[in-house]
Amino acid sequence: MLTKDQKRGLTIALRIVEENMQKIDQLLENKTYEGILYDTNCRVAPDAKEEILKRVSFIKARINYIATVFALEKEYREGLRKIFGILPSCWEIIENVKSKRLKRYGNVQNGLDMALDPQLNAITDLILEMEQLLGSISKQTFE
Repeated sequence: MLTKDQKRGLTIALRIVEENMQKIDQLLENKTYEGILYDTNCRVAPDAKEEILKRVSFIKARINYIATVFALEKEYREGLRKIFGILPSCWEIIENVKSKRLKRYGNVQNGLDMALDPQLNAITDLILEMEQLLGSISKQTFE
């Protein structure tokens, strides 16, 4: 009924919707996150929360039905690979806010490099350490 490309397109679209429904579910269930540089608060009345979660469940059920009827392929995602994908972008983001690169936002005061860069270097060092740890774990896991 579907061509190979249509099937792939449908799978990708429904996978994205499923991921977003999962995010909505997590936001409603976890309610708050108090971070360092951002907070998330999801204030929803219990009745509304129940109705939204019900619809999230209905959407997932429709996706499941479509996936079954059209034999859509399920993707397996290894968490370690996802983390490996996240860490390099974190490293790059940190590198792009070092004092020498902040010039693009205006004049940089003398001494900023001494105050800011060592802290940012510590973060990138920790990111690299995480990558090394994950590298040794993944060798054990995927061998």
